[in-house]
Amino acid sequence: MGFPVTVLSAEMPESKPVGGHVLVHQMEPFGVTLDWHAPVRDSRSYIEKVLNQEQYGLIMYVSLATEVIIRAMLDVLKEAGFRVLIDHRERHSYLCRVLEPPRFPMV
Repeated sequence: MGFPVTVLSAEMPESKPVGGHVLVHQMEPFGVTLDWHAPVRDSRSYIEKVLNQEQYGLIMYVSLATEVIIRAMLDVLKEAGFRVLIDHRERHSYLCRVLEPPRFPMV
């Protein structure tokens, strides 16, 4: 059981598919990061809440779920032998980075 994960260029303007994202950055912040796009983010009610700058309820729930899923993705990659890093940035934001592939891939 799992969810879809797509490798994307972070600089491409196309809409992001639902599921996990492995983002390849050719500009700042450079490198490979992880992200998650929840299915509810494409719903009309969610978009209205974002436009109204609501910070609680559904918006908070999606934000917390996103953090949990991204950390889980990072933990799976770490367990598989990838070198990973949580890059703390301003305030409470951070990037989950993939630094290098496993030296001894799982067989």
